[in-house]
Amino acid sequence: MPDTDDHFAPLVRDVNRVVFAVPEEVRRRGSRRRLSRGLGMAALAAVVVAVIALGSTWVIGRPTLMPPGQSPSPTVSTAPPTTEPTSVDIPLQALLQATDVGTGYATADGQQGDDHGAIGMMMSYCGESDYSTAFEHRLANHKRSVGQSDQRYVLEEVSRYEATWAARHLSDLRAALPRCQMVDVLGDQNHRVTLTVVGSDFAGDESVLIRETFGNETQYHAVVRRGDVEARLRIHTGATESEARAIVVKAGERLCAAVPSC
Repeated sequence: MPDTDDHFAPLVRDVNRVVFAVPEEVRRRGSRRRLSRGLGMAALAAVVVAVIALGSTWVIGRPTLMPPGQSPSPTVSTAPPTTEPTSVDIPLQALLQATDVGTGYATADGQQGDDHGAIGMMMSYCGESDYSTAFEHRLANHKRSVGQSDQRYVLEEVSRYEATWAARHLSDLRAALPRCQMVDVLGDQNHRVTLTVVGSDFAGDESVLIRETFGNETQYHAVVRRGDVEARLRIHTGATESEARAIVVKAGERLCAAVPSC
């Protein structure tokens, strides 16, 4: 029978090959791990603070724009979930032009991300994110900003839908709006806005104009359609109600470039 020591000889040889770290090295490794974990937590905290700092719709403002000179805005994934359609089928002539809004305005296309002050986001903030399934039936989409400054701009999104779905979206929006007359933006009661329908069917085949007020500040939302093509607008220019109506009328006229039956 082999000697018992023979069974442990290979283990002893392996142990002799192991180089154990001296205490100083062990402490240095521990410090590096703690520092790495600390940096990771600091980065996470920074992200949380950035999200909280978004504040109200008046602070959230515009989505990120591609052209230089425009400051990107934070994005929050609370918009109604949709698959972004192509913009190929929306001619640029169907969108608002700078002269439609006023002197000193310029257009910029290619907005990235969601407009966190749009009427769709207002519906989400008041618990109506699923107010319509029409977005699932969009065939084409194009976003445009017509701006003078970071405080004066119109954001427009023009969509082509499958047959009857543009009208369906407007019908669904009209049905949801009475449930969202008071909206806490991002759930914050200190940033409660009021939504009031102030105009209906004055432009295009159908339209609705909504006044949003927060304290002494006012902006307007509008949806106007021609056939199966729809424009959704956020008018943040300091416009009066009549000036906002005029912009919506012009947007409805521009849609004819995408609707041959106009």
